[in-house]
Amino acid sequence: MTSYETTRSRYTRVAIILHWAIAAFIIFNLALGFFMEGFQMPLRLIVVSLHVSSGITVLALTVIRVIWRLTHEPPPLPATLKLWERRLAHAVHVFLYVGMVLMPLTGWAIISAHPRAGSAGEAALAPVLPNAPGGPRAPGGPGGPPPPKIWGLFALPAITAIESIGETPGGVEPQKVLHEEFVTWHRFGGFMLLALLILHLAGALKHQFIDRELELQRMGIGRSKSDG
Repeated sequence: MTSYETTRSRYTRVAIILHWAIAAFIIFNLALGFFMEGFQMPLRLIVVSLHVSSGITVLALTVIRVIWRLTHEPPPLPATLKLWERRLAHAVHVFLYVGMVLMPLTGWAIISAHPRAGSAGEAALAPVLPNAPGGPRAPGGPGGPPPPKIWGLFALPAITAIESIGETPGGVEPQKVLHEEFVTWHRFGGFMLLALLILHLAGALKHQFIDRELELQRMGIGRSKSDG
C-alpha cells in the first residue's frame, strides 16, 4: 500500500460540494452562452437572466472555494504521478480558477457597458435605437434594458467605472467599442474554459482508469481506500 493510499485521499465535504456545484453551474452557463443568441424575444431575456445569474453564482462560489482552499490543505496528489503530470495538473487548476473569476467579471462588464438610464448618453442614443425608449434593444448592450435580476431576487448593479463612460454623448462611442471588446474576450474565454474543462476531465479519467488511481474518489464518487 502506497503512502498516498494510507493518507487522507478525499477532499473535505465542503470542497466536494463546492466543486460539483461550480462544475454544474459552469456547464449550464456554457450551454446557455453558446446558444442564447439564437433565442427570440422575450425568451432571450429569460435566458440572458439565467446566464447572468449562473455566472454571478459561479463567481461567488469560486471566492468561497478559494478561501476554503487557502484554509484547508487539499489531499496530496498520487505519488505515482510524473513531474510533467503534476505541473500540468497544477497549471490547469490555476487557469480554471482564473477563468471562473474572469468569465463572470467580463460578463458583468458587458452588462455595465451601456449608458445609465436617464443620462445624456442614453438620450443621444435614442434617435438610432428602434422604437427607443423601450424598443427591442440588445440585452446588456449600449442603451440596453436594465441588468437582469439575479435569480429574480435583486438587480445586479452596474460597474460604475464602466457605466460612467457613456454618461455623456461623447462617451457613447468609446463605451460601445469597450462593450464589443468585452464581448470578444467573454466569447474567447468561454471556449478556453470549455477546453480547460475537457482537459481536466480527461486527466481525471486517465488517472482513474489507466493509472488505476482513486481519482474520482477524491471528489466523492465511490469509496476511497482511506475510508476502509
